Amino acid sequence: MANIVCTVSNCYFNKREGCTAPALDVDGKNAEESRFTCCDTFIEQRPGAKSSVDEPKSETEISCKAVKCVYNDNAYCDASRIVVNGKNAQHPEETCCSTFRD
Repeated sequence: MANIVCTVSNCYFNKREGCTAPALDVDGKNAEESRFTCCDTFIEQRPGAKSSVDEPKSETEISCKAVKCVYNDNAYCDASRIVVNGKNAQHPEETCCSTFRD
């Protein structure tokens, strides 16, 4: 489980750069760089729509399909902290896990 810092300000689950999602899914099966990963949990926050009312979690389970990442342990992330980026993302593919290392 990891602490998540999220700079995707327009994500439904983003609250004060923390993540309120109950669990996170990172994709990037063939990724060799962080820019080829993405946060599959991302949901775009639409103008006027209510965002998640939950508080950011200090520990979140992260499933990870980025098999080449050093933090991938049996399809789960074992990093203690990850950073998710994606300024003005509209789709999960426009986000990335900046913690990815091969």
